[in-house]
This record gives sequence, structure tokens and C-alpha cells, in this order.
Amino acid sequence: MINGLSHITFIVRDPNKMEDVLTTVLDGRKIHDSGTQIFSYSKERFFDVVGIWIAIMEGNPLKERSYNHIAFALNAEEFDEKL
Repeated sequence: MINGLSHITFIVRDPNKMEDVLTTVLDGRKIHDSGTQIFSYSKERFFDVVGIWIAIMEGNPLKERSYNHIAFALNAEEFDEKL
């Protein structure tokens, strides 16, 4: 039986830019960085964003445009402060 969400993984071209979004815009906290080690697909970093674990892995973008996405709720008055 499923008892919750483990994590969400994004394949990103530039992990440093995505880390900046996760830590600056979404107030996430980095909890793991594999450095140069590869455990599954590529180098990976894990973040805790309001209790949701988000993993990012370095890789190429999708070859075709897609509507795959995750939407986060932010307070409008805080949005411009983060950018």
C-alpha cells in the first residue's frame, strides 16, 4: 500500500541554476549532493522543499516539447522578493 510521496526527480541541463531556483525562490534546503559520483543515471542533488524531496540529475532536455510539469503554490507578495 502506498503511504506517501518519496520524491520528484527533474533532469536538468544546469544543476547549479536549478539549485538556485530550489534554494532561493522556493526556500529549499539541499540535503544531498553526490558530487562526482554517479549512483543511478547521473550526478544528483536532493533538496527538501516544504517537506517534499526534490531530486535533480544532470542531463539533456527532452527532444520534444512537453507539458510535463509540477506547480508550486507561492504567495504573490513573496514572489517578486525571491527573484
